[in-house]
Amino acid sequence: MAEHTPEQAVPETAVAAEQETQEIEEAGAEEFYQITINLPNMGGKVQVIASPREAIQDVRQSVVESTETCIHSCFSLAFNGTKLNDFMELGDIEGITPDSELDLILNNYTEREARIHVNRLRDLLAGPAKLNVNAVGIDPGMSFLSTVSGHVEEAPIDNSTYETAPTTVFSKFDLNASAALSEFVPKGLERMPVQCIKSIALSGWNPPPHHLRLRGDLMYLIVTTLEGETVQITSTATGFHVNKSTSNHFDPTPRQDSKAASDHSLIVLLEKVSPMFATNFKKLQEFITRHHMLEVLPVTTAQPAYPWAIQPAPHTFDPTRPAEAYLNYGTDSVDSLRDWNDEIQSHRELPRGNLQERVMRDRFLNKINADFADAAVRGAMDVVNGNVVPLNPLETEESHMYVYNNIFFSKGFDGRKTFEKLGGDDAAHVATGKDLEGVRTLNGVDVEGLYTLGTVVVDYKGVRVVAQSIVPGIFRQQEESSIVYGSVDNGPLVKSDEKFHEILGQAAKALHLAEHAVDGGEDGSKNLWTSFDTKGLMGADGRRYLLDLYRLNPVDIEFLENDAVAKDGMPEYPHKLTLMRPELMLLFWEHKLRSWVQERALEIQKRAEEKKALAGEGEAKEEKAEAKKEGVEEAKEESNPEDDVNVLDFDLSFNVDAFTSVKVPADGESAKTEQENVVREASKFLRESVIAILLQDFTAYVVSPIDGGSLTKAMHRRGINMRYLGRIATLAKDSKELALIHIHYLAMQEMVVRSVKRIIRKALRGLPTTHIPDCVSHILNCLLGHEYNANPVATLAQDGYSYATVTPESLRENIQAEVLLRYRFQLPEDFVKSIAKDKKIPMLRDICLRAGIQVEARDYIFFPVSDSAVTTEATSAAAVDVSAASSKKGSKQNKVEKHHDKQTRTIAKSKRRATTFEANDILTLLPLAKQASTRSSYADEAFEAGKTSLAQGQRQLGLELLLESLTLHEQTYGFLHPETARCYQALAMIYYHSDDKEVALEFQRKAVIVTERTLGVDSPEALHSYLNMGLFEHASGRTLTALKYLKHAIQYWDLIYGKHHPDSATADNNIAVMLQSLRDFETSVKFFERARETQELAHGKEHLILANCHHVLAKAYALKGDFATGVKEEQLAHEMYHKLVGAEDVRTKEAEMWLQELKDTAEFAANQAQYEKAALEQQQQQAINRVASLSATAAAASKAALAEAAIRAANADAQVGSKGHLPLNELLDYINSQSQGSAGAKSKKHKANASKRATKK
Repeated sequence: MAEHTPEQAVPETAVAAEQETQEIEEAGAEEFYQITINLPNMGGKVQVIASPREAIQDVRQSVVESTETCIHSCFSLAFNGTKLNDFMELGDIEGITPDSELDLILNNYTEREARIHVNRLRDLLAGPAKLNVNAVGIDPGMSFLSTVSGHVEEAPIDNSTYETAPTTVFSKFDLNASAALSEFVPKGLERMPVQCIKSIALSGWNPPPHHLRLRGDLMYLIVTTLEGETVQITSTATGFHVNKSTSNHFDPTPRQDSKAASDHSLIVLLEKVSPMFATNFKKLQEFITRHHMLEVLPVTTAQPAYPWAIQPAPHTFDPTRPAEAYLNYGTDSVDSLRDWNDEIQSHRELPRGNLQERVMRDRFLNKINADFADAAVRGAMDVVNGNVVPLNPLETEESHMYVYNNIFFSKGFDGRKTFEKLGGDDAAHVATGKDLEGVRTLNGVDVEGLYTLGTVVVDYKGVRVVAQSIVPGIFRQQEESSIVYGSVDNGPLVKSDEKFHEILGQAAKALHLAEHAVDGGEDGSKNLWTSFDTKGLMGADGRRYLLDLYRLNPVDIEFLENDAVAKDGMPEYPHKLTLMRPELMLLFWEHKLRSWVQERALEIQKRAEEKKALAGEGEAKEEKAEAKKEGVEEAKEESNPEDDVNVLDFDLSFNVDAFTSVKVPADGESAKTEQENVVREASKFLRESVIAILLQDFTAYVVSPIDGGSLTKAMHRRGINMRYLGRIATLAKDSKELALIHIHYLAMQEMVVRSVKRIIRKALRGLPTTHIPDCVSHILNCLLGHEYNANPVATLAQDGYSYATVTPESLRENIQAEVLLRYRFQLPEDFVKSIAKDKKIPMLRDICLRAGIQVEARDYIFFPVSDSAVTTEATSAAAVDVSAASSKKGSKQNKVEKHHDKQTRTIAKSKRRATTFEANDILTLLPLAKQASTRSSYADEAFEAGKTSLAQGQRQLGLELLLESLTLHEQTYGFLHPETARCYQALAMIYYHSDDKEVALEFQRKAVIVTERTLGVDSPEALHSYLNMGLFEHASGRTLTALKYLKHAIQYWDLIYGKHHPDSATADNNIAVMLQSLRDFETSVKFFERARETQELAHGKEHLILANCHHVLAKAYALKGDFATGVKEEQLAHEMYHKLVGAEDVRTKEAEMWLQELKDTAEFAANQAQYEKAALEQQQQQAINRVASLSATAAAASKAALAEAAIRAANADAQVGSKGHLPLNELLDYINSQSQGSAGAKSKKHKANASKRATKK
């Protein structure tokens, strides 16, 4: 095969890119359809906006979810009298135009449609915050945006119209107080919707008898209305009607009396039966519409986020709740039984030739993966809870295997001694996570003909469970020939199927895997792309499956040789499965590619210079003249020799079996040595370059993690394993950089949190469910509550479980040992004790998130305080209880009030806690799931193409591409997905910088809601989204609303990290600027002061950023009217600028100018104060002389008035600053213009007041 030249490769790439961009542009150029839908029974019309590529079922779903048409669920759409197929795309309908009309045709019900209709009514009645008791945790997918904003949309206001500072959320804000955990859930969260009916349930007459099924009866319902009437309803093929049945008599025929009612919709029927239902249902719809659409939609294509601190809603009575399985899946639950593996693999086999096919394929894959993950999590919980019988009950519990809901479950233990030489259970635990990582990597490569299993890893109650889709035929009695690639049963026999090897070669090329020879025993050497341990299976369905992908990346040999061994008092690392991450392998490959290109470019340049020297002067002149004619661009091309390098010639691959015990044939030793050198170089690159670059990014605040989760993400994005946390902490401390102080602290905190997670996991393993709350609360007391109670005792200690023997001292020792073992880091002796003292809430949050704990959101008492302070919370709760009781007493109200205080004190005393945490504070344990989610490459490509166009100045094209990328994200991932939120966020920022504030706000609202519901209400991403939301609202003239969002964000910031995080200074500055615009100068100065303190901690006392802080503070004090302090701040700013950037710098000159003006203004202010004080003294003396001639009564009144005048005179300095909100020039004008007349005006005012008081007396 002929070698590709650079001239051939570049045009092909360019053509491919051009075709891709053209296809995206054509897709983005499609206009949206505004479809009018005619409702039945003269119900009017509604309009739906849809893309021509949306399916008819998507349009139907829009109709179902609309408040105007939510009464319908069983219908079809028709165009020109022809019913449309639900799976047909809107643009494929013959004759349709963007403004066409569709007819809504009511269909006959089937049992399934009737169940859907009843479920839809139940969802509507539950409201936006539906209590889902069948969820794996409490309050899944919460969003607080509407609650924070107060459900009120503020009209844009010009802040310059304010004469005095309005009341804001910061008017009584205490900057020194820590955020209260009891306010984790914002006040005003509306959980309970308007009640429309007392209950709706399945009747005891279900199911319909056979002879009535032939007449169309589907099910029977019993409804209790708000009027107290019980109504029996029959669901038939044509709709719903009130029947004649009672609890003792069965007659499903329609009633014929005044209570008779029927309709196709159950909602309309209830409106006819119950006037109160009709009234309250309208209120319910208004209540729902007050929330954003994305707050109401269910999270279906991603895992919903569960808050770690909650205030659970009260449990409600619902007779239909036990029957939800029937309403969702039918009588025999056939709808819930799915062949997961066949669905997953069939969706992978869908065509992907064009954009439309790829989007549809990605959409189906994301949906099936989300459904599989949900089923896997529920199945794993049943396995751990003992609700599933194992396939091999006679073996040890660690070796048990299960099949439940067509999913195969196994536990993450080394039950079969596969990892005995690598670390046993520790290695097996790591292998499950690495296997999932390998599945995710191969899914990203997406090679046709190569299949992986649906895989989910679940940690629950201290047990790791691996859930996988089932390979067809794997449980049949077969010979070992089903394994056609890799090691057979981890033995010496190795197979390498030719077709399998060929298909794997495509994936290996993308992943840069090296082909290597291994000793295959009797069959001789075999060539493999993947690891010896990876197995290729031929399923009974003819598909080729790849299993055991935990060794898809090579060993981190430098760590294994230098850090994992026992030395210098450090124990041996617990396992030898220390592999490098795929992100690192890609970074190292790109690093080597750049180095190779530069070397080749130098060689080409050197050869060109030698050739030019040999050509002679005459030829050189001719070439020079010719080059001038060809133009400047060609000259530039010639001057860049890197353009002549063909990157296809670069070859670098990694042997994943390097530095393992895998045997190689005798003739492969030299190749093995060469491949091991490459792997060692990659390992050194991680230790010596990547970690150093990350610390540089931390120092420059390119990355500034807030919590352990964001630190973990920052490390993983750069391919750094968490075992290097100790190394990062050490390097951060040794650097002496102020910017790395919080990184050093955060790294140590993360090591402690991860160690506590392992301790909790070990304690929970095998523990009865009834002891779990006691176990978790006891460990938290030993870690965080030891200052309140130095010797906490487990409530159920008498039962003899190991967790009851844990003490604060033993827990700290275990944490120290775990950190030393896992992270090769010696924690300071008092660090665990001190970190649990300084940042208890951030520590509690991180532990809850890592261990899957949901606790009650309340103000826990961590330190010993006085009795009155300890019982404050209990007292307030008791007061509420007593007040509620007293409100029902009627005429006995006065007696209750007399004994109110006594009752309150008694209840509070009884509620006093012995420990910080109690078992009742632990509300539930969450399963923590990891899944091999896929990404849509086409949506990402469109997004990057749009950003590139914007960077090149092509704004219109860039926006079109980004909007098309958003459409692809919404169609692929759905609205509620973190990737879609990222797209919303980027578009909001682009529109904000384009001065299209309202559009930016709409996208930002969506970004906030989606981020909260999928990543967590207090996730760093949600926090930054709220900060941006505040900026956008302020720019749109809604500063009061903006301050609500910023307050919400900084309170969560306090809970996540604590005070003085380097990035929090930006938030404080933004708040101060907004308060200044509202003329609240007093509060704005406080936030500027806190921002300066934070910057001083992060950068030191001499830094340009700190000079800017002093400069801004000087202006803030001037606006406040405190010119003397303003002069001091500006003096500090000027000195710093002069020292750091020199006297000629524009910032130094500006500071010098401001300093002089502030000094002049301060001098004017002092003179004015003295003048006014002297004038007031003269007025006082004149008044006293006049008073002497008055009567005794009048004299007394005048003296009282003069006393008040004297008090006002003492506050003359404050009066000078009352116009401090003006700019300096206007301030000076004001002072000069008022110097002559202010005293006289005040004299008249005092005389008038004195006269009024005298007259009154």
